[in-house]
Amino acid sequence: MCLAAQSGLSASIGPLEQGKALFRSNCAFCHGLDGRGGRGPNLVSAPRTHGESDEAVKNVIRKGVPGSTMPAFSTLEPDELDALVLFVHVLHTGASGTETAAGDPADGRKVYESSGCPSCHRIGLKGSAFGPDLTRIGASRSLEYLKQSITDPSADIPPEYAGVAVVTKNGQRIAGVRINEDTFTIQIRDQSQQFRNFEKSELQSETEMKQSLMPPYKLPQQKLENLLAYLASLKGEAPVTGPVKQTEGIR
Repeated sequence: MCLAAQSGLSASIGPLEQGKALFRSNCAFCHGLDGRGGRGPNLVSAPRTHGESDEAVKNVIRKGVPGSTMPAFSTLEPDELDALVLFVHVLHTGASGTETAAGDPADGRKVYESSGCPSCHRIGLKGSAFGPDLTRIGASRSLEYLKQSITDPSADIPPEYAGVAVVTKNGQRIAGVRINEDTFTIQIRDQSQQFRNFEKSELQSETEMKQSLMPPYKLPQQKLENLLAYLASLKGEAPVTGPVKQTEGIR
């Protein structure tokens, strides 16, 4: 849930209306306008990994989720938090049913492996860390978002996986994910998982890539449905790595 600082919400509106306004202004970018997911999890029909109670939802908002892009909002005012939780519950209560994938997960796993997905993605301890970890992708992304990520990955590129390409003085082009950059150097992780360090004075150019490092896949419809069913079945535990990012609460 991505909450930006906001002020000026009318004190005259009720808690539900306030929660809806806060959600649409601050959370919809990640969770979708209707809460059915996007870059963030589906909040409508999917089971909640961290619990269904008011306190469980508040904990996720206040503390964030380690190992994910969900930051902590420890400075939210109590009334803002209550209104937001109320609206999230209303979204969930009004769901027409749990989102299900129509394909065959067992065949989808074969499609995943034969398409070379493990060369960039990791599930559990297997695969590569070049692209996003898919261990619990079924619990954190909607089917529509997963489909878009396969067929049109450039439609939404998470900032941490945006590509950069450099060309050295001898004409060698290296593309990968930017790990770090300062005034004089840039560090890139390429697809072979090598960390490459370059002095900017030794480069011809450095270019932000507008297209995703992941190529679009044009799979037969049934294979695509099977792959989606396999990905939707992946609901492992989120890795607890690194500190949770802190962000300012709503004002």
